[in-house]
Amino acid sequence: MTAASTEVRRVPNDHAPLPAMVLSWPGTRALIAVAALFVVSPLIAPGSVGPTAIVSMLPFAALMAIVAIGQTLVIQQGGLDLSIPGAVTLGALIVARFGGDDALGLPVAIVVAIVGTAVFGLVSGLVVAFFGLPPLVVTIATNALMIGTVQALSGGFAGQSPQALSQFALSRVGGIPVLVFFAVGLVVFAHVVVKWTRVGRRFELVGENPRSAANVGIGTRGYTVAAYALSTALAAMGGVLLAGLLRTPTLTAGDDYLLPSIAAVVLGGTALTGGRGSIVGTALGALFLAQLSQLVQTFTQATAVQNIVQALIIGVGIVAQLQLGGSTSRIRSMMRRRSGAATPTPE
Repeated sequence: MTAASTEVRRVPNDHAPLPAMVLSWPGTRALIAVAALFVVSPLIAPGSVGPTAIVSMLPFAALMAIVAIGQTLVIQQGGLDLSIPGAVTLGALIVARFGGDDALGLPVAIVVAIVGTAVFGLVSGLVVAFFGLPPLVVTIATNALMIGTVQALSGGFAGQSPQALSQFALSRVGGIPVLVFFAVGLVVFAHVVVKWTRVGRRFELVGENPRSAANVGIGTRGYTVAAYALSTALAAMGGVLLAGLLRTPTLTAGDDYLLPSIAAVVLGGTALTGGRGSIVGTALGALFLAQLSQLVQTFTQATAVQNIVQALIIGVGIVAQLQLGGSTSRIRSMMRRRSGAATPTPE
């Protein structure tokens, strides 16, 4: 037996150690961050993890998770949805203004709020997919359109949510807010669709490499349009539930959901370059942000201080998640590929 044949038969062991494999899962890293925050919270502010504090925090974490699922879908397609504030506010306004029995009625108002708002996202997706305009520019314009619609419909007054919606949003099952069960069900459904169905696998392939997806016969534009439509629909759904939770939503109710929705997605491990993502990780990121907000509020009520502290902690968390997930190297390599593609080659 020759040395060459022995070399051929030698199988390299490329398997990473089990701890490294577990840490490579975005959901695992997000779960570790959430667990660490809940361990540290009572040491810093004991009241931030009491039963009352947890129950009051969970509904807002659930709403953030619902909104962030849609943002995840858009980011998986390599985009960014900056129309979230307008979508949340418009959904809340429609159900508050027209959900009464003397208007459309609650069931019809909910459908109009979600479907009507999704039309704006559909337009954004069509413009991005077929005209190639930057998602940031398109979604900022769409947000302005929705804010204008809010101002036209409201007349400066949002209205009060129907009693039935408020009772649902504020109800509990076994002491746990019902919105938590609603959000968990939605997260599980979205995770199953994205990870375990053919449509979901194609959706991730389109986000990862649109050219390869097109080469195998997958229509890439449809997935991009669907991502933006679903993002605004889910944001409007969050707005509907927020209207029930607040009872009298303001005309700026959605402003607090833009940056946290993006932060929850990145903290959850979804790459900003598109492709594979983690719906479960996004939900855990939303829980992390909600608990962080509550922890900061136990020290100060000054909004400026809260924003600074949260921004610093979120920034550290995002950098750690990107480094552990290898996303920074992906971004650099993608930029190198794009610059190389822009250089003309002789024929």
